Amino acid sequence: MTSSWHVLGVGAIGGLFACRLQSGGALVTLLDRGDHGNNPVPADVTINLSGDVVGSHTFPSQRISDAQEIAHLLVCTKSWAIEPAIASIAHRLSKDSTVVIMCNGMGHAELIEQYLNGATLVLGSTTAGCRLTTAGARQVSGNGATYLGNSRPHPLAPDWLPFWKKGVPAFRWADDIRPVLLAKVALNAVINPLTGLHRVANGDLFSPQFLNQTDQVTVEIQSLLTAAGKLELADALPDQVRLVCLATAENHSSMRVDMDRGQQTEIESIVGWLLHHLCLDPPATPLLSSLYKTISHADRTLSSTPVSEG
Repeated sequence: MTSSWHVLGVGAIGGLFACRLQSGGALVTLLDRGDHGNNPVPADVTINLSGDVVGSHTFPSQRISDAQEIAHLLVCTKSWAIEPAIASIAHRLSKDSTVVIMCNGMGHAELIEQYLNGATLVLGSTTAGCRLTTAGARQVSGNGATYLGNSRPHPLAPDWLPFWKKGVPAFRWADDIRPVLLAKVALNAVINPLTGLHRVANGDLFSPQFLNQTDQVTVEIQSLLTAAGKLELADALPDQVRLVCLATAENHSSMRVDMDRGQQTEIESIVGWLLHHLCLDPPATPLLSSLYKTISHADRTLSSTPVSEG
């Protein structure tokens, strides 16, 4: 049995997972967003991996505007680009398609449902570390853990899981993906705004200069989780923040990278979602709210940009 996958958003994470799926035996095609006029898209695209994983993978590419129906679609765009990305590919989706969304933050399912044409929606989360180098390679800094799960409860796991299990390290199928996604959002809400605003590495959040702010934001997010009845996630958050910051001490969060590049951040789908959608009567979160307002204001001052890849 073979499994055909298309990847939309071939940035750092999208490129890494294209390579992983190909390693797992899937037939992988990259979706090209470029304007090539009447010329064909490049016949083959090569992605090079460096760092903790070294290798070279070559893929065919297709235009998004092609008419061929897509069986399995992996989307790894930035969270703010997910709606236009899915809208651009909607003509190639049907009730027989599967769409896997692996983007930071929450609230994606509600944004894109109208474009799915009945396709099955699967949500994902990964802690894999990967960044684009100046030479265009994907530098892998830790395999991390990856979870997928249906956006709506379903009694059966999909038949394409073996390709993910074979190609993706530490892969798990979650019967209920929401707690996994919420735990990741809570973790990102601590690390990303502070590292982005102060332009520091993850490990610096536990230095004397930033420790008080790290602790305060953690406590404020715990209060949001508690108000929403997510007591286990709230209790686990401080240890999770410490473990991730120490394990990725030299890494730069995606929000810091975006801010360094003068690009729009994912603050709305991470912190904005926690503040405005997690619970009906949120407690006061003065520092987290201040970080959100500052970064959101910086985002609004940016000129409009094309769909960006994650």
